Amino acid sequence: MLASLPNNGPFGKMVRINSDNSVKASVSVTSAEISPQAEIHDNFNDLFIVLSGEEEVWVGGEISDKREAEPGEWAGENLIGARKHQLSKGDVLVIPKGMAHRHGLGSAALLIIKTQ
Repeated sequence: MLASLPNNGPFGKMVRINSDNSVKASVSVTSAEISPQAEIHDNFNDLFIVLSGEEEVWVGGEISDKREAEPGEWAGENLIGARKHQLSKGDVLVIPKGMAHRHGLGSAALLIIKTQ
């Protein structure tokens, strides 16, 4: 269940939640700056659909200083060995559960779908 995900905040404005909370969709506008932390989700996948703007996203590698921010959610400042993906309007990026990732430079409006 994705019940632990908030309905607003860093996930943006929640636009759809299915009846069993296994899928949540939100619209978020990313900052023009690099995210201060990388993250890993043990229990859900991220699907980013770029609605407008451009942004880089770093995916993969290891978070060398990871700590459990909450159950199943890991965060840290040092992402090593990740690959940069440059995203622009119309692009889709899937980040499987367990994969480290971090938002990079650029600002984009994203439809973010989180699934189990």
